[in-house]
Amino acid sequence: MGSPMVAESTYSYRARDRSGREVIGSLVAPTAQEAGARLRADGKTVIAIDNRPLTAGTKLNSEQIRRNESAKRVRRDDVISFAQQISVMLETGVPLTEALDAFKNRTKSREFKAVLDAIYNDICSGEQLSTAMARWPRVFPNVMLSLVKASEASGTMSMMLGRVGDYLGKERRTMKQIKGAVSYPAFMMLAGVVLTVFLMTFVLPKFARIYESRSATLPTPTKVLLGISQFFTGQYLYYGPALLVFGVFMAIWLRTTSGKGAMDWLRLNVPILRGMYSQLYITRSARTMSTLLAAGVNLLDIISICRGVTNNAQFDALWEDMETGIREGRQMSEAIFECRYVPPNVASMIASGERSGRLSQVMERIAEFSEQELDDSVKQSTAFIEPIMIICMGLMIGAVAMALLLPIFSMGNVVAGG
Repeated sequence: MGSPMVAESTYSYRARDRSGREVIGSLVAPTAQEAGARLRADGKTVIAIDNRPLTAGTKLNSEQIRRNESAKRVRRDDVISFAQQISVMLETGVPLTEALDAFKNRTKSREFKAVLDAIYNDICSGEQLSTAMARWPRVFPNVMLSLVKASEASGTMSMMLGRVGDYLGKERRTMKQIKGAVSYPAFMMLAGVVLTVFLMTFVLPKFARIYESRSATLPTPTKVLLGISQFFTGQYLYYGPALLVFGVFMAIWLRTTSGKGAMDWLRLNVPILRGMYSQLYITRSARTMSTLLAAGVNLLDIISICRGVTNNAQFDALWEDMETGIREGRQMSEAIFECRYVPPNVASMIASGERSGRLSQVMERIAEFSEQELDDSVKQSTAFIEPIMIICMGLMIGAVAMALLLPIFSMGNVVAGG
């Protein structure tokens, strides 16, 4: 006797594709959860799913809009604390509803408390935790939703939430490393530029008036910098609007597909940054794959989540090739061998893990290895950038200081009218 057929329904959806554009459509699936999984596998971020027609004009009520705006301000640290503490309470036998109620009453974030209130009410109404969390894509990342959904099927929610907390904690530390390595030289360069502009626009003109009042002959470096100073102080009505228009144009362009693609290419090809960013993407991909594979998540869903984790157009080609290859029955490592941003030794380790059936463990070892490589790359990049920044600041400020000091050597003659 055959198994009963599962009735399928047509679900309308509203989502965003990989480029951020909003798309509307419909698909046939047995449940709304399955429809959402298929959309995520296609690289779409789900906004709404319903068995009723959805349009671009479909609006949320005022309470939902207010909550969604609040969700934008929820910190990742709060989500990590949520996963870790709920994991501990579930492990000690506390029911999920009681654990949620206890945590939301202790949280200090009003925004996160509003999210948890909605999730608590949904669960009390009989919904699964993953379904309730999926309504807050700005708060809970896709990897967390996939792990929670897998834990609901396997009955291992306490363990899985602990794994989520560890995963998000490592991701947070990794991003702090990258931000620290990038922000330090940017701050030094900004400080150098601000100090140089201050000397040229406020200090240098005062010295120039002294020399002009005595009809002193100025050295060539001083004349050049005086000309630049006069341009900055006297022509701002021309270059000011031009810089403003250029800044607005760049801000808009960087939000486009071509602008994001250009920045993604620079991250992986600029000599000082490419090692750091390539290790970052490999670390995050391996860590995500290891965590999701251990939880039994479908490989195509894992690839879709990894595409969002790397969020780089250069790596998108790898995920596209990998997805196509898996659908055609090929090994995942075949696409990895062809990606020039993945070292051959990493590709060989992945191929070995596929052959031995230990891909999850191999990915965990790759994540640990790549994380150490990332630490070394960040230290090397910082150590290399620091002297470059010092030299650049020294040249800029030194040039202005020399222009100020050269006429002072003959200051006695200038003051005497010589």
